[in-house]
Amino acid sequence: TFSYIMQRKVKYWLIAILFITLATRLILAFTTPNFTYESYFHLRQVEQITTTGLPLYEDSLSYSGRELIFLPGFHYFTALFDLFLPLELAAKIIPNILLSLLVIIIFLISKKITNNDTAAFLSASITGFLPILYHTNSFTPESLFLPLVFLTIYAFMNIKEKKYLTIYIFSFLALSLISSATVLLLIGFGIYLLLSLLEGKKTSKSEGELIIFSVFFFIWIQFLFYKNTFLTEGVSFIWQNVPKQIIQLYFPTLPVLQAIVLVSVIPFLAGIYVVYQSLFELKGQKAFLLISFAISTTLLTWFRLIQFRLSLAFFGLILAILFASFYKDLLTYLQKIKATKIKKHVLPIIIILLLLTMIFPAISTSLKQNTPTDEQITAFQWLEENTIEKYGVVALLEEGHLITYYGKRKNLMDDQFHLIKNTEKRFQNLNSLFVTKFETQALGILEEYNIKYIILTPKAKAKYDIKKLGYYSGKCFDKIYDQETRIYLVECVLGEI
Repeated sequence: TFSYIMQRKVKYWLIAILFITLATRLILAFTTPNFTYESYFHLRQVEQITTTGLPLYEDSLSYSGRELIFLPGFHYFTALFDLFLPLELAAKIIPNILLSLLVIIIFLISKKITNNDTAAFLSASITGFLPILYHTNSFTPESLFLPLVFLTIYAFMNIKEKKYLTIYIFSFLALSLISSATVLLLIGFGIYLLLSLLEGKKTSKSEGELIIFSVFFFIWIQFLFYKNTFLTEGVSFIWQNVPKQIIQLYFPTLPVLQAIVLVSVIPFLAGIYVVYQSLFELKGQKAFLLISFAISTTLLTWFRLIQFRLSLAFFGLILAILFASFYKDLLTYLQKIKATKIKKHVLPIIIILLLLTMIFPAISTSLKQNTPTDEQITAFQWLEENTIEKYGVVALLEEGHLITYYGKRKNLMDDQFHLIKNTEKRFQNLNSLFVTKFETQALGILEEYNIKYIILTPKAKAKYDIKKLGYYSGKCFDKIYDQETRIYLVECVLGEI
């Protein structure tokens, strides 16, 4: 029948978009040889789970020995693939497959809202090339979190069907064990209930019960994992105990124009239109739900409760879905004014505009990822065989995980700040080791943290605008590795000078 043929065509086109997206992502991922700096923390945890069955909650290397607190759902999930694939290969392939699956999930949500295949295809295509998602070498929980959170949203929209209730429960349970950013889903639900109440739109009893269950379960899980962190850090727990000097870097706010490019200009403008129409002209309940998530993401980002890149990715995906509503409304309007000739050209014009505004920024985002070079990796690997195990190593904050993952040595600092006392002082001391010109100051800091090795990478040279350590002398510091990256051995103690 005609309906069956149409359904088959829809499947073929959707599979085509999925494979084009995945192929593009994998080509870009393997073009860049290494992972983003934060990825090495997660790689180390997966290795630990594969070896022992448990995450590394007592870490003898991070901060020269500390307790780690994090949600292990992502690490257990990817450890399954580490059983039959080399970890660094799995770490490139699996996250890109997961993020490519967003194409299907966003298509289903868009189809649910508009009941228009073409509109849903456009949303899926936008998702496939959304620039903010093209951190193709990032091995982080966000790669599993984003598909799951939108699967949860789709299941919630179909909650009257029993199978979707089951999908919702399992996906929400998984989310609660993957990322604390699941709170944006709960706040979105709260805003959805509030907006529905203000506009006199009824919500079903099952929706309310499910939201209440979700809130209590999420709080319980977070309490199980983070109770010690909350008791130790108090309110600063919310901001992950990030040192005040770098909280602006850890929760950055990009220039407005750059942020718009990362979520794509066309979906952004279309999203503004749909939000206006929905809030002020009382459109459907489903659009209300999506707008509620956009508001919750904006609020959490404003108060620096979730990292900016994750919030922008979530916001960009919401805009991709809302674009389907915009496209459908545009066709309805053109039909209303009987602009038949214009209507015929709308789809090709939109496709050309999307290609022009998305393809280049997506590729550019991937090629500009913040990753270490092969030369730097070699230097950190050199540490394991050529340095004394009991002494610490200092490098940039973001390079701390390279010390523990490749060098198997203690670091001064990395970006896991929970349960660490005096992070501001420690970060100030780390900076001083690169910028001070006074040998006595440097030796005092190095002795305080039992550090014998300093790594000066090209990245550190560029950050501090230096060519060598200002206090370097042949008397107290020996250059034991001299390539683009340099490694210094400390040979003096403060009392001997």
